[in-house]
Amino acid sequence: MRQLPGEKYYQLPPPEYFQSVPQEEKEVNLRDYWKVIQKRRWTILAFFFIVVVATAIGTFTMKPIYRGTTTILINKENPQIVDFKEIFTVNTMDLDYYQTQYKILESRSLAKRVIQTLNLAEHLEFNPQTESSPFQTWKRDVTNVLSGWLALFSQPPKDLTESGKGPVRETTLINEFLSKLKIEPIRNSRLVKIHYDAHYPELATRVSNTLATSFIQQNLEKRFTSTEQAKEWLTRQLDDLKAKVERADETLQAYGSKHGIISLEEKENITMQRLTELNEALAKAESERMAKEALYKQTQERNSDSLPSILENKLIQDLKQSLIQLEAQYMKLLENYKPDYPEMKRLRNQMEAIQKRLNTEMSRIIAGIKTEYESGLRKESLLRAAFEEQKQRAMEMKQKSIQYNILKRESDTNKELYKGLLQRMKEAGVSAGITASNIQVVDQAELPAVPYRPNKQLNLLLAAVVGLFLGVGLAFFFEYLDNTVKTPDDVEELVRLPSFGMVPEISREKHNLLGSGKSYPVELVTYGHPKSMLSEAYRNIRTSILLSFSEKPPKTMVISSPNPAEGKTTTVVNTAIALSQTGAQVLIIDADMRKPRIHKIFASENGSGLSNFLSGNSQLESIIKMSKVPNLCYIPSGPIPPNPSELLGSSLFKKMVQSLGERFNHMIIDSPPVLGFADSTILSTIVDGVILVVVGGKTPKETLQRAKDLLLQVDARILGVVINRVDIRRSDYGSYYYRHQYYYGKESKKKELPASTAEKYL
Repeated sequence: MRQLPGEKYYQLPPPEYFQSVPQEEKEVNLRDYWKVIQKRRWTILAFFFIVVVATAIGTFTMKPIYRGTTTILINKENPQIVDFKEIFTVNTMDLDYYQTQYKILESRSLAKRVIQTLNLAEHLEFNPQTESSPFQTWKRDVTNVLSGWLALFSQPPKDLTESGKGPVRETTLINEFLSKLKIEPIRNSRLVKIHYDAHYPELATRVSNTLATSFIQQNLEKRFTSTEQAKEWLTRQLDDLKAKVERADETLQAYGSKHGIISLEEKENITMQRLTELNEALAKAESERMAKEALYKQTQERNSDSLPSILENKLIQDLKQSLIQLEAQYMKLLENYKPDYPEMKRLRNQMEAIQKRLNTEMSRIIAGIKTEYESGLRKESLLRAAFEEQKQRAMEMKQKSIQYNILKRESDTNKELYKGLLQRMKEAGVSAGITASNIQVVDQAELPAVPYRPNKQLNLLLAAVVGLFLGVGLAFFFEYLDNTVKTPDDVEELVRLPSFGMVPEISREKHNLLGSGKSYPVELVTYGHPKSMLSEAYRNIRTSILLSFSEKPPKTMVISSPNPAEGKTTTVVNTAIALSQTGAQVLIIDADMRKPRIHKIFASENGSGLSNFLSGNSQLESIIKMSKVPNLCYIPSGPIPPNPSELLGSSLFKKMVQSLGERFNHMIIDSPPVLGFADSTILSTIVDGVILVVVGGKTPKETLQRAKDLLLQVDARILGVVINRVDIRRSDYGSYYYRHQYYYGKESKKKELPASTAEKYL
């Protein structure tokens, strides 16, 4: 690889690297945000200045507002007049009670009372027509004009307007009064601050103090009125209840006497007590009868020996024991004697006598059980009959007690109501003389010495903070909306193409170019002003081109752009001049046969050129022209043909390129834009590579991406992208160009290497 002395080259990755490596999301850091702020600093400063100046103008021209503040204490009030739980329940919960008091302080009735007390309708605060300042006069005139203009669209009847003028004025006055009033409860306390804002300090003080006093007076009046109303209501209710109590007692006594009801209380009700006793006796008799009946049925089953009364009878048990002993003796003697033996007969007679006695005793017990059963059965029958009779009496009494209870309940209710109302009547009489209020003034408003608003320092500080934050936000918003290609990072990361460098905006160089003696057009700046920033930018592009191939630099290149007027022709000429300054033979071919400019740059005629040769009307040697720049030749486009694409796609053009490749080290072809024309796509298939030129900050990324896709569809080799006309003040790479200008200013004696010297390194 040939290298100029003093320049350190680094091998760039091939274009396939950018097109094949998968794209990774870039991590955003604080430096990226700082770059955006630096880039949009003038937007931020302008917005910051506008906000601060507008706020300052509004603050210093605003009429001062004074605030009067009165602090009052509101204790909880427990009503004692008509404290009926069922009827007149009063909600005394802290939250509801205090919220109600706050709303009363802001009520229209209280505001109207204060306005009438202080006669605010005639005050300058609410009646500015008496003021004669120029500002007020102008404001009043504008208001009158607007009112007259609005009256044209809605003209109410004259009589209605005149009749409603007073109420409308009063409503407007109250609304304006309430708009300047603010109630501020102090957290975790029963204190409330009453603020009133006005342009006059004495008015602000008087209104806040008067409002507190009127609030206390209104509260007392309301309590007194409520007490008087309660007394009147209680008096009427007592008279009605007294008559009801008397009528209910008379009705109850008459009904009880008629039906023989003395009392329905449990302890005094003889009928119910008798019924209870009979019920208990019947249950007991029924239980005894059932037990006796069981014994009796057991005697009927010929199993008398197991009866408890027989088993527990000592005589029967003794007889059974004697009988068992005699039977044992008899069985023992029967082993030796015959039944006719006298002793055997004696034993048999004794056994028969004992058995007879035993049977007689058992029969007597069984007869007793039967007798007891029959007696219990008769007792149960008698008790049941008595119970049924008493039960019938109780049912009759129950029927009569329903109406009796209704009458008694009504009588008791009336008595309770009468007793309660009489008690409340006495309380109301005592409360009528109490004038103490649960609301007290803690601190009265004092005459304010300084205005409450505007707070000039705070407004300016907030304006500065808000303006700065909004300016930064606006800068980032503009940056978000900006989808153009601005930096090499945008090219490499978003479009996946290598960047060949950036060319500064021409206006930044115009002063230096025109003030250095002989003037050259910007297309020849690399030749006429080799030490300018523009020249250095094109030399960087030259370096990128020479290092774009790993084996040898590209020989044939097409320089195009996605859209027209993006500086591709300027890039073609300056890049060719930069390549020729290395001693290489360079040829520029103007293949833009739609809007050619190469012949104008070199100040020649366009009578014969590429179109003449491709159409067979000229020889190749006759269209190659020498320029004033050493080692640089060019072929103009010639007359504009009707079919440029067919001429460029012909085999003759391919043979021409191959033939010229033997004579020149580099051939740079200027072509039309990629989007909208097929010329660049055709040319890209017969050259070593394509270089795209975009305008920094103006060419959208989507446009560059579409141009890239069109070229890749025909397997074109895109060498890189040149970002043209970059505003170095807003660019992230602007410091490089400033350093370049600094070093060239300090080392103005440096000269470029002559072509003969550079040739040794090529």
